[in-house]
Amino acid sequence: MDMIEYYFSLHYKLPNARLRVFQYREDFYQNQTLHSYFTYEESRWVVKGFRQDVQVVNLLDTLLALDRYIEVLEFKLKHFRLFLQELPQGDRVMLNMKYFHKQELPDTESLRNAERLCFSEVQEIEEAACFRFRFYKMPDFLIEAAEILDLEDENFTDSFNVNFTAMLELLGVDAV
Repeated sequence: MDMIEYYFSLHYKLPNARLRVFQYREDFYQNQTLHSYFTYEESRWVVKGFRQDVQVVNLLDTLLALDRYIEVLEFKLKHFRLFLQELPQGDRVMLNMKYFHKQELPDTESLRNAERLCFSEVQEIEEAACFRFRFYKMPDFLIEAAEILDLEDENFTDSFNVNFTAMLELLGVDAV
């Protein structure tokens, strides 16, 4: 249930990600000169300069990636909090004690049911995030073993037809 633990730690990850954006900007301007300068290398003087075409592009790419990461975290945290508010109080308390406060709880049927429900919701949030942010690869834990058809000779045609039809639907093409 690592994914449940991950979702209970999102409220820590979000401020840390925002802090990284601030620190990365600060480091960019404090740790380099934006002017050209002379330096002595390999027994000769050389003019070095600030490579705007490389360094500014790298800065912007990194900041955009961090902003997207923050946006994804905010989306996941928002929907996870909404889910937790809808849970019965007893289930919410058990999950908080186990995954937020890291307390050891006895293995009971009610805890297993709450974990199953929570994991199911986490899967739905992950799937929604994949569609919302146009990730091209679904996380591996979302692929259920039951959904993968057996590719032995007798089932290959059925498997191919099902997967091909799903691909056509995804592409928005009408199957003939």
